Amino acid sequence: MVDSVRDRSEVHIRRSWPLRWARNLLGAPLPASLQAELTRDLGNYFLSFAFAGPIAAALAIATALTVKSLPALFFAGLAFAGFAFVIFACHAVRRPDGDADLEEIEARYVLGTIIVAVGIGGIVAAVLRQPAPVLAQAVAVMVALATLGAANGTGPGRPLIALVQFPAVSLPIGLSLMRYWPSPWGIAAGVGVLVFGLLCVAMARRGYASHMQLLLAREAQAAERQRLETAVHTLSQAVTILDADTRVVAMNRSALDLLGVAPIDQANPPTFAELLADAPNLQKAATNREEFLGHAAMLVGMRQPFSATMHLDDSRAVDLECQPVPGGGWVTVMRDSTGERNAIAELNREIRRCPVTGLPNRRAFLEELDKRLLRGEGFSLLLVDLDGFKQVNDRYGHAMGDRVITRVGFRLRTADPGLFASRLGGDEFAVLADGDDVHAAMDLARHLIEAVDQPARFGDAEIQVGAAVGVAVSPDNGIEGEDLLRAADLALLSAKGHPGSHICLFTPELKLLSARNAGVDSRVRSALRAGNIDVAYQPLIDLETGKVVALEALARWQPDGGEPVAPEELVRIAEARGLITILRRLVLEQAAAVTASLDQTMNLWINASVHDLRQPGMVDEVLNELKSAGLPPHRLALEVTETALMTDEDACRTNIERLIDLGVGVAMDDFGSGFSSLDRLRRLPINALKISGSLLSGAPGQSAAADIFRVAASLGHSLDLMLVAEGVETREELELARAAGIHRVQGFALSPPVPANRIPEAIAAAEAAANTGLRLRAAS
Repeated sequence: MVDSVRDRSEVHIRRSWPLRWARNLLGAPLPASLQAELTRDLGNYFLSFAFAGPIAAALAIATALTVKSLPALFFAGLAFAGFAFVIFACHAVRRPDGDADLEEIEARYVLGTIIVAVGIGGIVAAVLRQPAPVLAQAVAVMVALATLGAANGTGPGRPLIALVQFPAVSLPIGLSLMRYWPSPWGIAAGVGVLVFGLLCVAMARRGYASHMQLLLAREAQAAERQRLETAVHTLSQAVTILDADTRVVAMNRSALDLLGVAPIDQANPPTFAELLADAPNLQKAATNREEFLGHAAMLVGMRQPFSATMHLDDSRAVDLECQPVPGGGWVTVMRDSTGERNAIAELNREIRRCPVTGLPNRRAFLEELDKRLLRGEGFSLLLVDLDGFKQVNDRYGHAMGDRVITRVGFRLRTADPGLFASRLGGDEFAVLADGDDVHAAMDLARHLIEAVDQPARFGDAEIQVGAAVGVAVSPDNGIEGEDLLRAADLALLSAKGHPGSHICLFTPELKLLSARNAGVDSRVRSALRAGNIDVAYQPLIDLETGKVVALEALARWQPDGGEPVAPEELVRIAEARGLITILRRLVLEQAAAVTASLDQTMNLWINASVHDLRQPGMVDEVLNELKSAGLPPHRLALEVTETALMTDEDACRTNIERLIDLGVGVAMDDFGSGFSSLDRLRRLPINALKISGSLLSGAPGQSAAADIFRVAASLGHSLDLMLVAEGVETREELELARAAGIHRVQGFALSPPVPANRIPEAIAAAEAAANTGLRLRAAS
């Protein structure tokens, strides 16, 4: 079987080598598209053949007539017919109708050249056989050789034609020269003609191969360009490809539609500048276009990438980017960025707008503030902070809180048509109003408070919040945004220090006070961290026995060489700086030790902050401190203000209930000084009620005030709470408290707060004052 395979292989080799030889000699067959291109290329040689062909034919005929040879004349006519075939074939390719049969034209051309070769060869052979003049013979040979060379040139040459021309022209001429011309010139000339014929074959083959390579390269380039154009046309973005001279090479449909131009004439493509100048969609944007082209011309010269934005006639924005291509040329990408720019503009609006209220936010407010300051016109800045908004969130939830905030924002925005109202965050708003008149600004602040104070109904809930307003005017209170905002902040801080809705106008004194408070704040923090806090004690008298039964421990701090810091300020700083637990611990450590050293019937009352009561470990800390001092829990009572409990009642309840279970007393302090909630009073697990001195002050001389005090005491009795009246300043107030059924009292009428070393003296003075009242009452 192996032998049979080998035999078939050898047969195949023997059969295939002639084909390979013929292919090597004639050249590989061209694809149909390239063959057609090769035939079309004949049109470039029409004028050459039209001029040289008739001349060669005329010379051949003249030579035949000169030698008076009938065969020569026949072959001359044959050559003339061949030239006609060639000329008409070249002319047919040049016709613009595009319907020419290229295969037929190629066949006519090849046939014509073969006929010419046979005719020229026959003429020369016939002339050489005749006893003609040497000049005539030489002319015939030169015409033949010239025709042979021209027919095998790079463009029109074909290997097949060259192979036919060699036996038809070169071989008969060479043999005739060697036979009929005298030796050795005939032999030399004959050999030369044969060699020239072989060179023409080689030249034709090489020219054909070069031409074929050129056509292949041209086809590859055309295919590459077609792929490029296909890729470009499939892109959704508008793409234009330019050559090194910025002439348009390719432009996709998106680019054509964007500029509104017709398809590009590839035979005469415009430059990119000309394209833009004639673009229908850019006619109204001439200035923008010319400016772009001016910059582009400089950057093109430097081969630098560049970008620009152009505006179409319909106001659309187009981003254009130009990138240089290695080796020359450019790629331009045009993108309609109108939607993107609108989206960015909308995003810019969104980041400057409060998502809850729709009002401008802090960023937008600061920008507007800077704009007004730059204009240099006087205006007013009002900062509005809501009062009671946290209670709304705690009671109804944050969803309801957002609805309240939205309603307040709407009221502020519509309070006056010329206002710029914005929400800075949380429950704080800022309002800018034209004009720097102080009285007008204060009137506007009152108008805003009235708008905010109006009750709002949400379903079954009727909600009302108050507001504090800080007012500053420009340029009097600041010509820089930071300074003006600081002034309004200080005014707002002062307004929030007053109960209820309040307005405060910035004054230079507020800035001085703020600077002083900042210094006090820093020193108080240092004192708390160092434990340098003193404690003062104020006796509580049991009105039934006239004895001091408890001491209230009050934190005190006085800087070296300075005035004492008010207790309320001390507590405020400790709470604001997160040091209230340290303050309570310092007071309890000192006061528990002092109280434990007194009579076992003496109890200790101290103030507790709601921030402290929220801490999970607060009860255990208190118990450990009491244990260290040797003071039982039932001898301790904690006072918590009603206002503090309003802010975080639920968070404090757990610790309050645990303290009461351990025997510690818990009293609501300052009852009646603010917003008193009877429902909260009923719900809270407390066992004592301290009525604010503000209800007792001046009450003996005012029947209405006295009645309010008695009602407060009556409420405490109905809830079975121990009643304590604080702030007793006069004998009449003491008697009113006694008549209202108050159990215990304290105040300057009995004893002011004293240091620990003066406790016995204070107890004696308080009991003396109380007993005097008892004796007077008994005598009466």
